[in-house]
This record gives sequence, structure tokens and C-alpha cells, in this order.
Amino acid sequence: MSYVESSVAFKQPTVLDWQWGWEAIAKRQLWFFLLLTLGSASNVLYTCTVPLVGLGAIAGATLPRRRALVTVMSMWLANQVLGFTIHQYPWTLSTFAWGLVLGLGAVLVTLLASLKLKLSQNDLTAYGAWLGIALVIGFGVYELTIWLACLVLGGCDSFTLPILWGIFQGNAIWAISLTAIHSLLVWDTLRLCRRNGTPL
Repeated sequence: MSYVESSVAFKQPTVLDWQWGWEAIAKRQLWFFLLLTLGSASNVLYTCTVPLVGLGAIAGATLPRRRALVTVMSMWLANQVLGFTIHQYPWTLSTFAWGLVLGLGAVLVTLLASLKLKLSQNDLTAYGAWLGIALVIGFGVYELTIWLACLVLGGCDSFTLPILWGIFQGNAIWAISLTAIHSLLVWDTLRLCRRNGTPL
């Protein structure tokens, strides 16, 4: 069975549109494992500032909720394992607690993005708009989670606008880049359907 044939097995809409392509990619293993691989690889480039917001937003917006959560939590786990081994995080209660806080924040962002409206799947403009909303609000939720934790664990002095802006920029770059890859996959699926004359 070809890639396109396996993609259309779950649904046969009458109109070739963005929503059909989006759903086809969401059901495939390719995007799931690609996002998981790229997200986990980001842990090599970052230590404490892994772009969990950007990754959570794109995962929640493009994958079924369960897969999105598995993806983000796998990235978080990879970050923690590398942190306590290669990056030599101190083995203290505070460090473990902060790891849990980051994981909670990433889950909240992913759940928020997974609340995508049906309209956000209809075309690229609506999809991009929802992703932008999820990214901005998700970043606020994520940082609010960290701020509440720092009232107990300490470290609130790092909450400065330059630092927050830098972190947001990093997350936005990842979200935009992954959105571009996802959009290309959707367009390619639709292109192959048109070329092969696959019934939709």
C-alpha cells in the first residue's frame, strides 16, 4: 500500500482540501516520529531553555491529543536524562522539582494547543492563526507556571523582559520552522493525490 493510499484509508471526503490533508498527516506515523526526533534532538542544543512551548504548541495543534502528549513528554524526559548525565545537573531535590515544573508547563501548553477549533484545520491561514494564538497564550501559561513555582523554589530574579523575550523568540523559531515542515507535508500529500488521481 502506498503512502497516499494508506493515508486516505481512514477518510474519504468529497473535496480535496486542507482539512483532509491535515487529517491525513495527523494519522500517519511519519509526522509523529519526525516531530519526536526533532524535538528530542533539540535537547542537544539546549540545556535549561529547551523550546517546550513551541514544541508543545505544534504537537498539540497537529497531532491527536494522546500522541501530542506522548511526543512532548518524551522530549521532556530526554531533556531530563541528558541534563542529569551529560549536562551534569546537580542531583538535588530542587533540581528534580524544577524538572517536574517544566514538564507540567509543557503538558499545559500541549493541552491548550490541542483545543484547536475545527476552523483551524480548514486552511493554512486559520491553522497559522491558531498556532500563533496557542504559542502566545501557551508561553504565558508556561511562564506563569514557572513563576508560581519560583515563589516556592526560588529563582524569580531571572524573570526579566530581556530573558523572557529571548526564550519566546527561541520557541517561536522552532514553532514556525516545524509549521513550515508540516505544511509542506500536507501540500505534498494533496499534490500526490492530484497527480495519482486518488479519489477523495
